[in-house]
Amino acid sequence: MGFTSGFFKRPQHKRFNLQPRYWDPAKEEREERERRVKSELGIKDENGQYIPNIKGRMKSELRHKYSDARGTRQKSNFRLIIIFVILAVAAYVYVFGWDELIERIIGGMESLKSNR
Repeated sequence: MGFTSGFFKRPQHKRFNLQPRYWDPAKEEREERERRVKSELGIKDENGQYIPNIKGRMKSELRHKYSDARGTRQKSNFRLIIIFVILAVAAYVYVFGWDELIERIIGGMESLKSNR
């Protein structure tokens, strides 16, 4: 045991030591309000920083992905039902023959007409 543990040295985990600096939330909020007002008034700031709208984009992408997946799932289920019906009809024809199937269909139609 001692030989293998020394031979295969496990790497140490990475340490992240961030010393927080002073942060003024009021200043940040004030700057955000100024940016919003300037954008509403149409004033362009040439030195403005790029603020990504990643949260909104991720929501819209996830919503789009979910709706696509739901549509695909519905199509897949419909195909599965159609295949099952075709296989059931094929098995019925194999066991009983076409004549029996046609008689059942016609008999069912006649019983529907007589019930009206």
